[in-house]
Amino acid sequence: MQKLQGLHRPRVFAGGADNACGAIGSGILEDGKTLCSIGTSGVVLSYEASSDKDFGGKVHYFNHSAPDVYYTMGVTLAAGYSLTWFKETFAADESFEDLLAEVGSVPAGSNGLLFTPYLVGERTPHADAAIRASFIGMDSSHRRKDFARAVLEGITFSLNESIEIFRESGKEIDTIVSIGGGAQNKDWLQMQADIFNAKIVRLTSEQGPGMGAAMLAAFGSGWFSSLKECADVFLKEDSQYEPNPANVESYQKLFSIYQDIYGQTKEMNEKLLAFRK
Repeated sequence: MQKLQGLHRPRVFAGGADNACGAIGSGILEDGKTLCSIGTSGVVLSYEASSDKDFGGKVHYFNHSAPDVYYTMGVTLAAGYSLTWFKETFAADESFEDLLAEVGSVPAGSNGLLFTPYLVGERTPHADAAIRASFIGMDSSHRRKDFARAVLEGITFSLNESIEIFRESGKEIDTIVSIGGGAQNKDWLQMQADIFNAKIVRLTSEQGPGMGAAMLAAFGSGWFSSLKECADVFLKEDSQYEPNPANVESYQKLFSIYQDIYGQTKEMNEKLLAFRK
């Protein structure tokens, strides 16, 4: 084979798993930084400088793709998938934008309607393949917009369980970068701020894992002295959402009720296994 002259040899760099690269592509590169990524599944990921914390197996603890640091991670199995299921079941011919157009007119708490996103079991904090989803509190006054908002709130409550585990370990979480499908809707971003009781930051780029891989290549090529320096150039904020104190208070009460649902429905769902086809 004829040798090609004058061409640069391609450089190859070690990358990382999707969430590790997503953390880099969202700037989760120092203490206090936390990521919420809502795709088919949902992830809450927080930076850790050392590997000496013990979460009792409730969350995952992994090597970061940044050098010599780590991250903790909790996972909701059916995050965006719960919304996709709801749309395909009840609004198959409509867009997501139309389905969610009225959720902003529904008050926090969806008029007393709660949803648990256990469509395919759950991972954090309940490693349970048998648990299944529920709508709790339905009455004849509820309309589709109430159900749509309840689905968004239920997904966010599930992710908040991971955040609460982090906080109980002593982590301070006051700012969260939101990426993925959950960052595409302004009402949902405000729900995240209110339920997480933290400032939510939306970036101009929503492609966290792809951006992180590009940043690793830029750092590996010697363009920047650190990934943090790289992030300062690559990543820009698009908008911020601050918690609404009245909604925070309502959601804290509702979250306590949400947490009761798993224990109250676990045995019933196990009995229903015999009837699933």
